[in-house]
Amino acid sequence: MRNLTKHVLPILVIAACILSCVALALAAVFLRPRSFATFSDAIEYVLDQRGIAYESVLIERTWPDTVNDITYGANLLIVTPNKGTVIGRLDCRGWKKDCFFTVRAFEIYREPLPELTEQRRLPWIAWIEQALGVKF
Repeated sequence: MRNLTKHVLPILVIAACILSCVALALAAVFLRPRSFATFSDAIEYVLDQRGIAYESVLIERTWPDTVNDITYGANLLIVTPNKGTVIGRLDCRGWKKDCFFTVRAFEIYREPLPELTEQRRLPWIAWIEQALGVKF
């Protein structure tokens, strides 16, 4: 009996350490704030929060709105299952900073967008998102 305890106890300690590391890694993934790499991702997030059904969000014709200004704008095309294609507008006071969008058909006026990040997703996070069908 003593021999069995001598071999099982270290295995249990190692298993507990591995499970703790896995739990910490998963907690870090699930608790980190959501980041957005594209305007479409950020707009889709806001539409999801409002419970608005859509199939895709497309950004059309991004350009500087005026010659000597740093503001940018783009037309939005939101494909919906019920209303077809809905048109909106994306405006930013700086390139990828201080942005908001308007879609009159959804009664969204100057809705602020979360800031975009340059952060790249790790491949294993992308795999988890695809396997579970969720976005982090």
